[in-house]
Amino acid sequence: MGKVKNIIILALLVLIVGAVAFLHFKLDIFGLKDDSLKIDRTALIIEETKKISEFTSAHFYDEIVVKKERVDKGTLMNTRNEVVIIVRGNVRAGFNLSRLEQCSFKTHGDTMDVNLPAPEIFEIIVNPSNYDVFVEDGKWSHDEITAVVMEAKDKIQADAIKNGILDLASKSAVGNLRDLFKSFGFKVVNISVASKKN
Repeated sequence: MGKVKNIIILALLVLIVGAVAFLHFKLDIFGLKDDSLKIDRTALIIEETKKISEFTSAHFYDEIVVKKERVDKGTLMNTRNEVVIIVRGNVRAGFNLSRLEQCSFKTHGDTMDVNLPAPEIFEIIVNPSNYDVFVEDGKWSHDEITAVVMEAKDKIQADAIKNGILDLASKSAVGNLRDLFKSFGFKVVNISVASKKN
């Protein structure tokens, strides 16, 4: 009888330990799960990522021809002035990581899901001194020439977009950012990119 009693007690202990383990696994009744560590880890990842701010992932170099005409009124007749300039520029595009928020990241185990904002153009660089005058009829001041050169920025940006700089920025960034997030200890990193606004 004593042997049966011991077996029953042992079975009850096993059931109790199993029940406690199950409740802890499901409900964390002892508060020992590392959710707070995961939250802190995600917050750290966000903080470090936002420090990068403008993540440049594509460049577009362009050379365009800009033509400008001006008519000067004269005493006897008007004078037609024309200048044609070859302008060189560089467009820089990528992701503004400073806009990432807590909801941009989801972690589960060793997997991270990241939602990036749409890529954008950061800068159109046109050096006012990096140009060639192809045609110059009439008198053009230095300030007028500089103004013509700077007008080329809109055309250079349009060319960059037409040639797919934003798509290139997106494709180029995904691989590099995946490596970055894996360096935080994740084995799988899934990255999605928001659609570009029209």
